[in-house]
Amino acid sequence: RLFPDLPAKVVGKLELYNPMSVKDRPVQHIVNQAMAAGHLKPGTELVEASSGNTAIALAMFGASRGFPVRIFMSELCSVERFQILNAFGAKVMLTPGVEHTKGARARAIAWCDASEGRSWFVNQHSNPHNGDAHTASTGPEIWEQTGGKLDAMVIGLGTSGTFEGLSRFFKNTDPTVQIVGFEPAASPVYGGGKMGKHRLVGIGPGFITDNFARGRDRLDELVPVPDDAAFTMTRRLARTEGILAGVTSGASLWVAEQLGRRPEYAGKTICCIICDSGERYL
Repeated sequence: RLFPDLPAKVVGKLELYNPMSVKDRPVQHIVNQAMAAGHLKPGTELVEASSGNTAIALAMFGASRGFPVRIFMSELCSVERFQILNAFGAKVMLTPGVEHTKGARARAIAWCDASEGRSWFVNQHSNPHNGDAHTASTGPEIWEQTGGKLDAMVIGLGTSGTFEGLSRFFKNTDPTVQIVGFEPAASPVYGGGKMGKHRLVGIGPGFITDNFARGRDRLDELVPVPDDAAFTMTRRLARTEGILAGVTSGASLWVAEQLGRRPEYAGKTICCIICDSGERYL
């Protein structure tokens, strides 16, 4: 119903039906690997810089595993996210919005450096276990659920863990699958532009992450998304499909529509990720 006249087929992977979001997968994997490697002991504080979903996933896992959690988060993030983190008992350190996630990350690293081993930096923007989680689970699930008939995978570039993991899986499985990334048009850093102010919380961290650098060669196309286009599509998704999702999901669907209107995508399948619930953006 969202694209009734589109020559291509668009499918959405509903990651908002995880306990919290698409970030539950990498957080679970990163924490489990850290525990297995002996990096975490009872009482170790988990520290991360996050625009929201990784923070929420960490707060959830920290509470269930008995680890205190401290999050450094831009003041531009929605109040609902701050309230959810408080509900899980996480400590939230708000950082200046003009710094984006880049500034929050620098402050998180400084906190851990000064903690004398009492805190452990999750490091989602660089930790290879972030992408590994999607190579092991998200990618194979999408491949199975589409019956191996996938022509393009649309992925938002935030930490780029999802990008690194999915691009690795799909290029190894079928090199013809097009990997299409997107970022805020107002802050096109991955495309070589300058950091700017944008409202697409969850992507556009303001710097090029190590996760992205490791998978850069697998990116076939990079699409800048205007803020207003993403918000409009997010509202359309709720009102035509009954799916209340976050704004990066709207951005992903907007990109899919742009691809789907190209003649070369007629009759082909494009997959997006519906990352999280819109209740965090009201």
